[in-house]
Amino acid sequence: MRITYIGNFEPEYSTENDVRKAIEALGFECKPLQENKTSLEEIRREAVQSDLLLHTGTWDDAFILSDYITMIHDLALVGVPSATIHLDTFWKTSRGGRKWWLEPMFHTSVLFTADGDWAKEWEYLGKTHIWLPPAVRHNAVHDGVSRNEYKHDVSFVGSNGQGYHEDVWTYRTELVNKLREMCQRNGWSFRNPGGDEDKIDRGEDMNDFYASGLVSVGDSLCLNKEKANYWSDRVPEATGRGSYLIMPRIDALMDTYPEMAMYDWGDWDNLEAVIKLALENDTSKIRHKQQRITRQQHTYVNRVQTILWHFGLL
Repeated sequence: MRITYIGNFEPEYSTENDVRKAIEALGFECKPLQENKTSLEEIRREAVQSDLLLHTGTWDDAFILSDYITMIHDLALVGVPSATIHLDTFWKTSRGGRKWWLEPMFHTSVLFTADGDWAKEWEYLGKTHIWLPPAVRHNAVHDGVSRNEYKHDVSFVGSNGQGYHEDVWTYRTELVNKLREMCQRNGWSFRNPGGDEDKIDRGEDMNDFYASGLVSVGDSLCLNKEKANYWSDRVPEATGRGSYLIMPRIDALMDTYPEMAMYDWGDWDNLEAVIKLALENDTSKIRHKQQRITRQQHTYVNRVQTILWHFGLL
């Protein structure tokens, strides 16, 4: 099995590298092509020698759309399927003003995205879309080591809301502000790497960060809130690395992680009570259950298997 994969492989930790490592962990060959440094000629040359072409887009102007569609057509003629894999939600978001539906990666034969909320809209757009929830790199699923410099009671890992889809999602800013306030009021120490503080590398440092704290709180761009079929990779990232994660109520997420601590959207008293309960009790059993669910069902090895099964390649 050989897979050609267009994406951004320059950061050590990216969706593309997580997927690439999963492909290799399954014993298959992955040919990575850096999206902003390759050409359609090189892609075509590599893809015709492969069983599948994958694409995760970052640069909306990397390829001329009509030429890209012609390449997908020509690959189909010789029996090579193509697919897109992406973690983001696109419908009803500006994506920085991009007309995302005109970007090449949305013109492969099948689109796998982490947003399952827009089945009819994808159908009306003429696309075959399959909901593929987010995952975590398979070898990141383990407990870290507690370190003094990372010690904290409560954390929020990620943007504090500044510049985070503020046209459609002001919830992130309000959430982080409320967390700061309730932590100060209760005497809980609070950390916000990636927002108030510098980012923490998604390697062993992130496992150690979670191991050094008691509770982490999450948020996702869930435009349908509790009825959303979408959440960010924070869920498998945090649970897989051993964190006790608290999320806003999402019905589909409750089905996936039945014992996950949740609070009602925007009910800050409820969130404070859920945090307080977690800090006053031993959460280790639930943490290990959540971690086991992630290890068994929500790594990128699982996601690559789903893609390959769809195309009859596994």
